[in-house]
Amino acid sequence: MASSVTLTIDGKEISVPEGTTVLHAAKAAGIVIPHLCYCSGLKATGACRLCVVEIEKVRGLVVSCVRKVAPGMVVRTSTEQILEARRFIIELLLSRHPGLCLSCDKSGVCKLQRYAYELGIERPSYPVRDPGYPVDDANPFIVRNYNLCIVCGRCIRVCRGQGSDILDFVKRGIETKVATALDKPLQEAGCDFCGSCVGVCPTGALLEKKGRGKGREWELRAVESHCGYCGSACKLLYNLKGDDVVKVATERPADYLCARGRFGYSHIDGAARLETPLVRKNGELAPASWDEALEFVAGRLKGIKENYGPQAVGGIAGALATNETAYVFQKFIRAGLQSNNVDSGVRFSGLELLQKLEAVVGGTKGYAALNDVGAAGVILVVGDVWRRVPAVWGRIKQAADRGAKVVYIGFYAGRPVKIAKVWLRALPGSEHVVLQQMAQVVVRKEGNVKAEKEQITGFNRFAKSLKEAAGAPAGVSADDIAAAAELWMDAKAKGVVVLAVDGVTQQTGSAALNLCLLTGRVKKAFFPGHSLSNAQGVWRMGAVADCYPGLQPVSKAAARFSKLWGMAAPDTPGLAADEMLAQDSPLKALYVLQEDPVVSFPGGARVAARLNDLQLLVVQDLFLTETAKMADVVLPLASSLETGGTCVNAEGRVRQYGKVLPEKTLAVWQVIEQLASKMNFSLSYVSCRQVGEEARAVAPNFGITPGTSPRPAFQPVNGSGAKAEDAGSLRLVPFASRFGFYNDHWIKNSGLDDLLPYQGDFVAIAPEDADRLGLAEGAPVSVSTAYGQTGTVVQVDPGLPAGVVIMPAFAAKTNMLLGPDGPNGPVAAALTKL
Repeated sequence: MASSVTLTIDGKEISVPEGTTVLHAAKAAGIVIPHLCYCSGLKATGACRLCVVEIEKVRGLVVSCVRKVAPGMVVRTSTEQILEARRFIIELLLSRHPGLCLSCDKSGVCKLQRYAYELGIERPSYPVRDPGYPVDDANPFIVRNYNLCIVCGRCIRVCRGQGSDILDFVKRGIETKVATALDKPLQEAGCDFCGSCVGVCPTGALLEKKGRGKGREWELRAVESHCGYCGSACKLLYNLKGDDVVKVATERPADYLCARGRFGYSHIDGAARLETPLVRKNGELAPASWDEALEFVAGRLKGIKENYGPQAVGGIAGALATNETAYVFQKFIRAGLQSNNVDSGVRFSGLELLQKLEAVVGGTKGYAALNDVGAAGVILVVGDVWRRVPAVWGRIKQAADRGAKVVYIGFYAGRPVKIAKVWLRALPGSEHVVLQQMAQVVVRKEGNVKAEKEQITGFNRFAKSLKEAAGAPAGVSADDIAAAAELWMDAKAKGVVVLAVDGVTQQTGSAALNLCLLTGRVKKAFFPGHSLSNAQGVWRMGAVADCYPGLQPVSKAAARFSKLWGMAAPDTPGLAADEMLAQDSPLKALYVLQEDPVVSFPGGARVAARLNDLQLLVVQDLFLTETAKMADVVLPLASSLETGGTCVNAEGRVRQYGKVLPEKTLAVWQVIEQLASKMNFSLSYVSCRQVGEEARAVAPNFGITPGTSPRPAFQPVNGSGAKAEDAGSLRLVPFASRFGFYNDHWIKNSGLDDLLPYQGDFVAIAPEDADRLGLAEGAPVSVSTAYGQTGTVVQVDPGLPAGVVIMPAFAAKTNMLLGPDGPNGPVAAALTKL
């Protein structure tokens, strides 16, 4: 613990921890020192010198944001000499400021405006020179007006620390400005549009484009909530004027939000939102009242259940649903329809790995959190997690800046390569082989490892699989593997594996878990990122076939839930999503909630064909999705920003959504309650909160198992690498984008797809392969695999190795080319020029 230092500031004696800056000590004493370049969360530079103070026995004025306190120090913060220096600085800044305060959106919160007012500067003493820079508003989200820039450098530092590091100062003296390389527009400079630069800008130089002219800061009210995109579920503040979202911000200016979280909210009130039920009549979906739609659904569900039995009905819930929605939905299917045929898209996106992890580390308390990643000494980054869960990238970058050693296992020459000590460029589908070969080096170099670890369940099988992996081709040299293993073996360093459970194969996830066990890292050593906000919660709330809420197996929990619910709960095992959608399944009626299986599940054409055979398809969603277009009844969905509710994020923590906007339609619990009533049973809910309280009662803390002991066990891993298939000579892999997302409609209606090459409809290919096949950028091609064929255009990507092609993860065209057993690929593919 740091020692205490006592000093005097403006006559006030104060004690603060050793190492505190004078600026922070003054703040602790209730004294505000003006500052421009300093920003909490960023490294101080003292560049603007506005925060100067006087310190007794020190010559000249001292920059308080970088000067540390000392025992007995006597500080004065507002003498006439200091005020004169500050006036001089502000007047210099105003001499190159066009003074657009009347129309500037930052008026009222602009720090330059504030300090000019506080220092009594009505007109600058120096001639005002308008820089005359062109305003860059060519991208959909950020307006750059460097005529209003005060060259504080905050944007450069935050971009360097947690973003894409594309900004810097250019030119000198009064001509100094912030720019990208060659002054390119942001969308051409590699910007990831996290908007952190906007968050820290103290003037109107950087603004949110969508919020311009929609309200001054003092007119806005902030509502706290959490992001509904990826598994980070980051905390954010919706700033509203009336019921309109004007902008999204973070609690502290320098906190990270990705482009999706900060700018991707337009879909919430977009024109494409469904607000009226639709019922198919004469082959066409036609508007209907809620009563008519629900009466139709209730009648058909009852009839099908009576004619074919409970196994003929089922439900699929998406992993973007809240805990409350997932809970009430599965209860309706299980207790109301007497069927355990309820499952989720999580089935195809990492469920098996989540189940393994739960057992090995003893529940969510054993998960590594973002803070663990930031504090790690060695980090093993696997695959495209840095794109699927953008928040983790900032923590990896910060750890690397602090000296952490980063090992990157991935075929793509992306951002992690720049900071990695070792890059293991494994062939797609061979990542687990590389991890196994790393484990083999550990076993070989640490003679006592075998003796210590052989007591762990599955060691002999694990040791055998290591022998099988030895020498298997994976595209990585033995020296690089040895170097990576050397870093990972550092017992003194906190080690964390960072991967997306929905972005790696089961083999890779299991091999990474084994590597943790082998080096004694059981708890807080595995960050299970996920592309969807509530994969954890949907699973824990029982919206998967295997278990009732609280991860309780169906066969053992049915009697307990019958008693809790006061309704018979079936004990017959239900069908998983892939089983329900199999051609020979008994399913006749399906209720799909906030999921688009035709687009999001592997083998889209096969899924569509199966759905087309159903006697009843009900879809409830925000938009008329591809699956909804096939439905007999489409029900509008209220968003989590309208209903509130909770999720369980990738760290295993419960997050509370704020009720930000008025409801456009009925909440899911209301729809289910009305539907149940029409089917002559009652769920008797009156609020989302009541649903949540019941869920917490039957599955404490939304199914987060408290105090479960870890059950370390080495996981089975097939030692062989990816095998080339017969259908083609290229390996096709779905690869996540910084701007793409699981739900196409969210991306399109938020404008995020404007930032994607060809709006996310492309196949990327290495330059060598493009030359070999005679394909140029933008060329139309046909992509075919053993599972399907589609047309798209070529993007030539130098980040790819020869022989590998990628298509956007989650996109419909990508999923139709993948098999049900390999949603993450790779799959052999052939490209044909059209």
